[in-house]
Amino acid sequence: MRLVRPAEPEELARARSQNAGLTSREHEAAATKIAPGPAPQAIIERLLEMTGDRCAYCESPLEVTTAVVTHHRPPGNAVGEDGSVSPGHYRWLEYTWTNLLPACVDCVRAKGSRFPVRGARSDADEPWASEDALLLDPGREDLGAHLLYQTDGTVAGASERGRVTIEVLALNRSALVQRRARQIGATPTPAGAGAPGGPAPAAAVFPSMTERGVGHTPAVALPRPSYDLNLPLAPTQAPSYYGAAKWIDRVVIENFRPIRDLDLDFSKSTSQEGPWTVLLGENGCGKSSILHAIALTLIGGAYRRELAMDAGAYLRHRARVGRVQVYLTGEARPLELSWRTGDTEFTGPEAAPVLLLGYGATRLLPREPVPERTDHASAWVDNLFDPFRPLTDPTHWLLSLTEPVFADVTEGLVDLLALSETARIEADRRRRVVRIHQLNSVAELTELSDGYQSMLVLACDVLRTVLTRWDRVELAEGIVLIDELGAHLHPRWRMRIVTALRVLMPRVQFIVSTHDPLCLRGLLDGEVTVIRRNAEADVIAITDLPSVQGMRVDQLLTSEHFGLGSTDDPELDDLWATYYRLQGLTRRSADQRAELDRVRARLDEIGVLGTTERDRLLLAAADEFIARRRQVGDAVERTSAEVTEDLAALWTARLPGAAGAAATSRASGAKR
Repeated sequence: MRLVRPAEPEELARARSQNAGLTSREHEAAATKIAPGPAPQAIIERLLEMTGDRCAYCESPLEVTTAVVTHHRPPGNAVGEDGSVSPGHYRWLEYTWTNLLPACVDCVRAKGSRFPVRGARSDADEPWASEDALLLDPGREDLGAHLLYQTDGTVAGASERGRVTIEVLALNRSALVQRRARQIGATPTPAGAGAPGGPAPAAAVFPSMTERGVGHTPAVALPRPSYDLNLPLAPTQAPSYYGAAKWIDRVVIENFRPIRDLDLDFSKSTSQEGPWTVLLGENGCGKSSILHAIALTLIGGAYRRELAMDAGAYLRHRARVGRVQVYLTGEARPLELSWRTGDTEFTGPEAAPVLLLGYGATRLLPREPVPERTDHASAWVDNLFDPFRPLTDPTHWLLSLTEPVFADVTEGLVDLLALSETARIEADRRRRVVRIHQLNSVAELTELSDGYQSMLVLACDVLRTVLTRWDRVELAEGIVLIDELGAHLHPRWRMRIVTALRVLMPRVQFIVSTHDPLCLRGLLDGEVTVIRRNAEADVIAITDLPSVQGMRVDQLLTSEHFGLGSTDDPELDDLWATYYRLQGLTRRSADQRAELDRVRARLDEIGVLGTTERDRLLLAAADEFIARRRQVGDAVERTSAEVTEDLAALWTARLPGAAGAAATSRASGAKR
């Protein structure tokens, strides 16, 4: 079975008519695009009607507010499996109804502008009729002959096109595999179901498939792949660097320096481009250790040995075994690093097929000539472990670029450095210097302030590396780790650095640490993780956080992100910190109980614990949840949504005319 596409919405036909006859360049410059992202509601509703309110690619449930209208064939910059880019292809399909699909953010982010084909791309008005596309089209094809869903929640390719589709769309990303496994486990398998290539059964194992009516092959038990992700792959098995986006979805850390047990989900970003994760927390809470754990897992054994890392120094005090697991996008199994007491070397995977760069808190221009460096299997993290290791010399590198590339790069640097609109960066190749012209001043790069230098050297180091692999910066993909993102930066730059880096390198994943609220500007929902220590000094993570968009700095400081009790009263802030620390303990000594009583009395004296019975009841329930979450982080037994429901019930129960409900609520509150 195939999808039945509804009639074309008038809005799309009107847009196509307005742009009829445009050349490829004119299409590229057109102001009104049906690009991945917001689209007229009528278009979204028609597309969701076609797919049964699901992502056309991975079948995740969608709503009008969460669906992304995407082009199956990208209208420009189509990327092949080998990284080749076709700038002008498929521009003419920008407003073609049969080229539009509803998708989730995760599939759109993974796909980007990839569209691999076997042989040459077609220039025909209807390329699907004459082009050997490797990416399956849910709007035209029955996918059942190409995708085999397994009982463990993973999906395997029954053909080359199935394999490519799985890789490009990251259909084995960890969250998706877990959801499928839950659904498969909850649904009985019909007798005789699962024969590859056979007719779709009346009741498939994966409920969403039959709901959508596409006729996917039901879940079957298949042997696992013969290769191990933690061992070197044969050339024919090695994943293509360009064929699929490889970002970090999840990291599990056990007994790494101060971290006892931490499970971090980096897949919550709502960005349609490269995801960001900001690790927010005070100094000494383990943010740098998280970056180090990721880097050591991904760089490979040869690089780890060259860095001369002593594995024993990374084992948590009194622990016997340490472990780090890194899940890459689209991979159901993690890359795992391990070590034991007495080990001087780590046991782990060879270098991951990703571009990985890591930077410490000190990033200044080199003061003497820097020898040409050799990146190790697409990784360079020396500066992350030794902040005084020199980075790329911006002057030397910029002068080595051709004029067209120099113009493109410096245009992005002008924006990154927040220079004036009329500013320009000039290369004086005869004198071997690069100058910045801004307003009435001219300065060479070596004369810039530490803030300018920090931004410039970081950007040039990343750009130098990605441009050796990609022709265009806006298409480049990789992972960049940065410790203390706002170091040396003026507050004005801290407020715009995230946005500037996103614009400059939109397809790069950044995982950065900071303790500065200004560095949260430009982040989207799901991109902040709070790292803190609880009452036992264990490192915990909190990801269930409100959006930082639109928050003032004072609001950020008193929100869950920073947890200050007050921005203008040090005593009140200290009281709240002590109150939540003691309140979160499951067991308290006599001294701790006495201290909690003293702190509570002082907070009550200040008047912040409520003045009415209703206020006290509500605030006590909220305080209990806050204290518990500060103690266990994301492992808190009750979600914020459940707490909200309880608070709403308590509030309603205290209203006039709800005496019976009030009694029930008081009893419930007493138990808590």
